[in-house]
Amino acid sequence: MCKTFAVACFSIAIAAAAFASASDNYCPASVTASQEIQNAPAGWALSHSDLPSPLSGITLYSGPPSENASLVYDKWTKRNGFAYAIWKFSRDSKYRIWLRCIYANTTITLDKELPAGISECEVTYDPSVSVAGSPEVKKIACK
Repeated sequence: MCKTFAVACFSIAIAAAAFASASDNYCPASVTASQEIQNAPAGWALSHSDLPSPLSGITLYSGPPSENASLVYDKWTKRNGFAYAIWKFSRDSKYRIWLRCIYANTTITLDKELPAGISECEVTYDPSVSVAGSPEVKKIACK
């Protein structure tokens, strides 16, 4: 199934159940996106890359991402060469927490509503590795 954008149509296939960390099941480590140009310029040949799009970041939302209520982390720390972002949530909020997984080299994102009762998410980043200009996401842990 394709979703139309201004210039392109994307379809997505999740690359082999790979995950950002063996201990979580949040964002797949990469996705493979197929892209089609709606109006190819005259004289240009269309070609495709088979390279997967790696996870390049995440955003947490209060409610569905379509409502644009993205959340800023409550705490940012660095230790042992890694960076840690921590979000804290009220268990009695009327809004559910959603996770958006963002991928390099595509406009495709994956959105997932997190289970009820989640009160905290911690994302571990490796600032020594850059993915599309952002530090690599090493682990996502919510409880």
